[in-house]
Amino acid sequence: MAHDAAPNSTDIYVNLATVALAENKVDEALNFYQSALAIDGANFNSLRGLLTIYAARKQTTEAHARIDQSIAAQPNNASLHFLKGQVYGFERNAAAAEAEFRRALEIDPNYLAAYSALGALFVNTNQQERAIAEYTKIVERRPDNAATYTLIGMLEMNRQNLDAAIDNYRKALAKDENAVFAANNLAWLYAEYGKGNLDEAARLAQGAVQANPGVPSFADTLGWVYYKKGLYGAAAEQLKKAVTVDEEAARRSQGQPSPTYHFHLGVALAAKGDKAGARKEIESALRLSGKAKFPEADEARKTLATL
Repeated sequence: MAHDAAPNSTDIYVNLATVALAENKVDEALNFYQSALAIDGANFNSLRGLLTIYAARKQTTEAHARIDQSIAAQPNNASLHFLKGQVYGFERNAAAAEAEFRRALEIDPNYLAAYSALGALFVNTNQQERAIAEYTKIVERRPDNAATYTLIGMLEMNRQNLDAAIDNYRKALAKDENAVFAANNLAWLYAEYGKGNLDEAARLAQGAVQANPGVPSFADTLGWVYYKKGLYGAAAEQLKKAVTVDEEAARRSQGQPSPTYHFHLGVALAAKGDKAGARKEIESALRLSGKAKFPEADEARKTLATL
């Protein structure tokens, strides 16, 4: 009905393509995107949808041909070079992708999506310092962007630059008190490394769990904060939730449960006086360690030897 009322609206064709994709009618969606591009050859949402379909079908030659057609008509359109970079990203051609994202930024230095794409590219190629540099450019232009401060915090945390991580998580929460990943990670740093007040850590972790009760890492953080505060019963309760939710998620996805959650639960149970329960959980953690990342494995063996 909307199309009948406004047959030259590209937005309507994009919406029809979205519906077609939801019904798994991919060829129909392609036709809708093509119809939109017949009206506006540089329509961003149509091109992005079209290129995503080509990439899923491993038809990147067709994707390049289509985006090159639009770039030839509008060579100084930053969004087109951004999309060209994404096609190179689908091909795992990091150098060419970076060149296109840089070209987008030469045309429009405030094109935030290109900075974000460069940051993600550098994360995926394990160039964390360069990723941080790109995300920093985003917050320089958009200082209210809590999500970007959180990303920087996570990258700094990964390279053990803990004070910088804490600073960025605090900035994220100052911009958005509901930035739950920043709150959870900040609480973890306070508890694990003694970088802050444990009461504040508990408040942050409680907020994250209340907002997202189905995230096992949040329950694990809250349980670990309680453990550090000496509240072993409350710690064990939260850590059991983390283990249960994580195992359910692993069953659904046919993935592997986290050995760390079992280890943390075992430590809390040992502190609570339940040595048998602690032994069972730590043995589970070590059994899982052959299939999942478990940096605490040596510590777990030492703890098990005391039970």
